[in-house]
Amino acid sequence: MSNDSSAAAPGQRRSILSMLSEDFKSFAWRRSFGDPVQVGDQQVIPVALVKVGFGGGGSGNDGGGGGGGAVLPVGILAADESGRATFVPNPIAVLAVMIPLVWASGHAVARIISAARNR
Repeated sequence: MSNDSSAAAPGQRRSILSMLSEDFKSFAWRRSFGDPVQVGDQQVIPVALVKVGFGGGGSGNDGGGGGGGAVLPVGILAADESGRATFVPNPIAVLAVMIPLVWASGHAVARIISAARNR
């Protein structure tokens, strides 16, 4: 048995992993909608697609973990002429998301057509 005070008991280890996991979720949620920004006479709110991941594991007194993520700015929320909030997309982000989607759709259609011809 180790007297090392830095080694966490299994119950404490799960608790620490749970807390870290919740912190990552909270981080992702806070980053999805940014703080309001004043642009000229208009206030806008940045909107992003946020993806985070977290993992960990171990055996006995050995263990480890890590996490990471990605943020894609997809647009802003801004007031229109009537004062209602509207979403204004970021065209570059839309293209970045649409290119793989269009490729996958085209590939699927090509396979369907090929399967139909072989019948």
